[in-house]
Amino acid sequence: MTNDSNGGTTVTAGKSAKMDSRIGLEYIVENSDYVNKLGLALDTSNATVKKQVFELLSALCAYSSNGYKRAIETLEYYKNIKGERYRLNLVIVELDKAPSVEYQIALLAFINCVIISAATLQDRIRMRNEFIGLNLLPVLNNLRRIASNVPDIGVQIDVFDEQRECDESQSLQGPDGINLNSHLDVFYAILRQVAGTPQEIPFLSILQHLLQIDPKEPISDIVWDTAETLVHRATLLEDKEASVRLLRSPSIQKFACPHCRSDITSPTRRQSVGAPLTPGPAATGSSHTTATTIP
Repeated sequence: MTNDSNGGTTVTAGKSAKMDSRIGLEYIVENSDYVNKLGLALDTSNATVKKQVFELLSALCAYSSNGYKRAIETLEYYKNIKGERYRLNLVIVELDKAPSVEYQIALLAFINCVIISAATLQDRIRMRNEFIGLNLLPVLNNLRRIASNVPDIGVQIDVFDEQRECDESQSLQGPDGINLNSHLDVFYAILRQVAGTPQEIPFLSILQHLLQIDPKEPISDIVWDTAETLVHRATLLEDKEASVRLLRSPSIQKFACPHCRSDITSPTRRQSVGAPLTPGPAATGSSHTTATTIP
C-alpha cells in the first residue's frame, strides 16, 4: 500500500510539474516584457544561467508559434543591447567555447529546436543557413570528435544532419533539375533564360547594383534583406498596375546612381515588356534615379 501511495504521489507531482511548466510558458508568451528579462539574463558570464535560459528558449520554440516568436525576440533584444550585428552569433560563440558538455548539449538542442520549429520549409532553411553563415559547421565538426564519447551530443548532431538532409531533399530540385541550393547553378540558369533577350539588360543592372553592397558595412544586412523582399514581391506581380503600386510609397528615397550610364527611359534601354511602364516619381528628371520602397 505504501508503494502504491508513493507511486501515486510521484505521478501527481509529475503532472503538477508539467502543468506548472505550461503555465510558465504561457505567461512568457502573453507578457512580451519578459523578453527583456530573458535577454538580460543572457548577458552574464555564468554558464549555468545561460544554459537555463537556452533550455527555456527551446521550450518556447516547441510550445507554440507565439512562443517561437518570443524566443527570437529574446535573441534580437540581446543583439541590440550588446550592439552586435547578428542575432544568432551568441549561440555559435557560446557553443564554440562552452565550459561544460551539458551546456553544449543545451545549445545544440536549442539550435535544432529553433530550426525544426520554424513555420515552413523555407523558414527552416533560412534559419539553418543563418547559423551556417556564422560558421556553425566548423564548430559541429569539432564536436563530432567527442560525439562518440558523449552520446547526447551525437544525438543532437545527428538530428541536425538528418533534418538538413530532409529539408534540402524537398527543396533541392527546381525546374530542369536545377540545384536551388547552389549559387552558381541558379545564376547560370537565370543567365541562360535571359541571354539574348531584352531581360538580360535589367538582369545585368541588378547584378551591378548588388555588387556595390559592401559586406563590411552593418547596413548591408538590411540592404540584402530589403532587396530579397522587393524581388520576391516583384516575382508575384500579375500586371502593370501592381508594379506601379509596388513602386509607389508615401516614403520614397531618391538617389542618383553613378553606375548607370543611361536614363531608365533612354531609348538605348530595351523594354522587357511590350510597352514601357508608366514612369513613377523616381523616373522623372534627366538623371537615373531609383525608387526604394521600404517594406
